[in-house]
Amino acid sequence: MPYLIRRTTAADADALHAIFTSPGVVANTLQRPFRSRAEVRKVLASTPDHIHSLVATTGSGEVIGNAGLILETPQRRRHAATLFIMISEQWQGKGVGKALMQAITDLADNWLGLKRLELTVMHDNYHAQALYEQSGFVREGMAQRDALRFGIHENTVIMARYRFAPGELADHAANVGRRPAEPTTQTRPSGNYRLRSAEPEDAAGLAANMAFESVYGNTLQLPYPSTATWEKRLADMANGERVQIVAEHDNGDIIGSCSAWQSSQNPRLAHSASIGITVVPAWQGCGVGSALMQALITELEHWHPFRRLELHVYAENAPAIALYRKFGFVEEGLLKGHGFRYGQYHDTLQMSRRQEQA
Repeated sequence: MPYLIRRTTAADADALHAIFTSPGVVANTLQRPFRSRAEVRKVLASTPDHIHSLVATTGSGEVIGNAGLILETPQRRRHAATLFIMISEQWQGKGVGKALMQAITDLADNWLGLKRLELTVMHDNYHAQALYEQSGFVREGMAQRDALRFGIHENTVIMARYRFAPGELADHAANVGRRPAEPTTQTRPSGNYRLRSAEPEDAAGLAANMAFESVYGNTLQLPYPSTATWEKRLADMANGERVQIVAEHDNGDIIGSCSAWQSSQNPRLAHSASIGITVVPAWQGCGVGSALMQALITELEHWHPFRRLELHVYAENAPAIALYRKFGFVEEGLLKGHGFRYGQYHDTLQMSRRQEQA
């Protein structure tokens, strides 16, 4: 049976609400059982430009499926998007998913120029995994206890589909151990440092830290960061949306920083926090990173409800990987072409640390 694929409109809200809240859909997605119609209507009435949503309908106009792309907004991740798809229970197994996947991958490849599509799928949703594999997705790893379902934190399969041209994807093996050179005047100053919570007046110091190539090159940040960017992040911290710890030298300089933020606003992922850490070149390899990591983990696991800490690290960044392993992080998957740097797309490792409940 042929299906009509078209762009989602606000008028589809009630039909999509029925799909989103269906028990057979909720169990295999990250939807909530009692999501309100008003919430779905609000989302469709103000869909941002970086989200592209399509619906599948029957010849009579009945909405029977939804798929879309959430484009990554960080500049060094603009080549990637997260794919989502949901099919009405009554129409599963009838080719609706295949039709939507063909339309959404055509949009990604031929009109948006995306290099990488990514998704996660419940570990036991074999029908969906088969559909994705038929559409060119491959398994990259397994995220441990990633999504809450029926009161249990379940594993999800990490999958992706690539469209890298020859030469665009960096050779991971050739880049092992690469660390950008910094000015030779950078030497470790004498004195000590202390750890403390970040304050609004630290914005300029944190921006200055990100100006070193060995710092921004190993993150997803851009060169030449602005103080305003850090002012906003520190405002998020003041609102309780971010944990930020800094290492302050005796002379008042910020020599390192670590942070954590809730990975998603979805309550089924509320147990997870993403983390990041940076240390200025002069103090790298001097124990500052270990001190910051220990402080952050203690803060998160003793005083916050997080049970999963997660991060991405470039696959050739051996010192950082060793630091994370030291603190109990394990590799969950190798993500091909995940981040852009030095004019090419580079692989990253997804790593996590899980805290067992007593």
